[in-house]
Amino acid sequence: MNQITIIIICIIFALGLMYQLLRSGYLKSLNKALQQSNLERVQEILDQPKAKLLLSKYNRDLYQARIYYLSKDETKLIAHLRDMMNKSYEKADTEQYLTLYYHTFVYENNREWALELLEQIHKLENDKLIRCCDWTKRVLLDECNELVDEITAALDNKDYYGFPLGTCAYLIGVQKKRLAAYEEAMQWFDAAKDVFQKRDIYRPVILKELEALKEMGYAMPKKPQFVKKQHK
Repeated sequence: MNQITIIIICIIFALGLMYQLLRSGYLKSLNKALQQSNLERVQEILDQPKAKLLLSKYNRDLYQARIYYLSKDETKLIAHLRDMMNKSYEKADTEQYLTLYYHTFVYENNREWALELLEQIHKLENDKLIRCCDWTKRVLLDECNELVDEITAALDNKDYYGFPLGTCAYLIGVQKKRLAAYEEAMQWFDAAKDVFQKRDIYRPVILKELEALKEMGYAMPKKPQFVKKQHK
C-alpha cells in the first residue's frame, strides 16, 4: 500500500468520523428538546439546513410526525401521515411508522384513523404483522372475545417477539378479563408488562389493569412459559 492510498484512507476515515460526531451531537440536541417537550425547539432544530445532511428523509418525517402528535394537532398529524404514505421508504421503516401510529390511534379509540392506517398495513407483504393488527382491531375496537385460542396458538408457535408479542399477550388479557377469568387476565397482563418497554403505548393501561385486579384481591400468578423469556 503506497503513501497516497494511506492518505486517502485516512481522509475518508476522518470525514466519516466527523460526520458521525456531528450527527450524534445533532440527535442529542433533538432528543433532549423532545424529552423536555420543547416542541418549538425541536421544530427549530429540525428546520436547520444540516438536518437534510445528518438525517434521512424517513427520520425527518418521523420526528415531524412526533411534533404534531405531542402538540395534539391531529389535523396536521393526519395530513403528514398521509403525505408519508405517498413517499417511498425502506420496507422496515414503512412498517414501523404505520404500526406505531396504528396502535396509537387504537389506544386512543380513534377508529377512523386507525382503520385508515390498517388499510395501508394490509398493503404490506407481512402476514404476521397484518394478522396481529387485525387481532388488535377486533379485540380493542370491535370488542371481540373469541380470539384467545387463535392468538395463543400463534404464541405457542413463537410467531411473535418484542412489541407484537406484548400486544398479543395484552389482547388475551383483555379478553380474559371481559370473560371474568380474572386470574388468567392478570397472568397475561403481567406477561405483557414484562415484554413491553416503558415507552410502549399499551404499558400504562396494563399497569392500571394489574393494579385494579390486585385491589380486587387477585394474587400475581405464574407467567405463561412461552412469553416469559421472549423479551425485546
